[in-house]
Amino acid sequence: MTDGTRAPGREIGDDATPEVALRAREVLWTASGTMLAYAVGAAMLFLEPQTWSTEVWLGATVFLLAAVGTGVWQLGTERGREGQAGRLLSEYAVLRHADPGVGRRAPADETAKGFARGRSVGWLWVLGAIAFPLIAGQWDRPEWAVPGAVLLAITAAIQLTAREREARAGRRWLADPPGPPRD
Repeated sequence: MTDGTRAPGREIGDDATPEVALRAREVLWTASGTMLAYAVGAAMLFLEPQTWSTEVWLGATVFLLAAVGTGVWQLGTERGREGQAGRLLSEYAVLRHADPGVGRRAPADETAKGFARGRSVGWLWVLGAIAFPLIAGQWDRPEWAVPGAVLLAITAAIQLTAREREARAGRRWLADPPGPPRD
């Protein structure tokens, strides 16, 4: 790993609430933004919105609001973040290459391993989730299909960028973990 001559890096303090909140906001924006774009894009490829009744539109709206509301409650509120704090802090530390502090290094090491390993799976999952609607969609209505495909492409780009960023950070962490040398 290292020879012990590493310059001291930034260490996350005992009250890591700002760091946890920052990572929670990143995850929330990425997840909710791509989830909404994916849902609308897939709907444009599969459904015929011009034939929907008011009740169907209302149901779809309520579903999307409930999904976004759940994400906001889980990651956008302090109470919701409490249960996720350890994971979010480990992710923050790995992404920023900052020492999480005593007692938090092992979870950060595991997060880094997961980030590095998850790259291939992330690509397969994202491309598979995007490919299905693109292949099975109703392309006989290009005025709906093309904008839907564009939304799916934007979703894929955002998700793949996030997965690549995590994989790079995980590999960097594993190559040179901040803090004291590990056993």
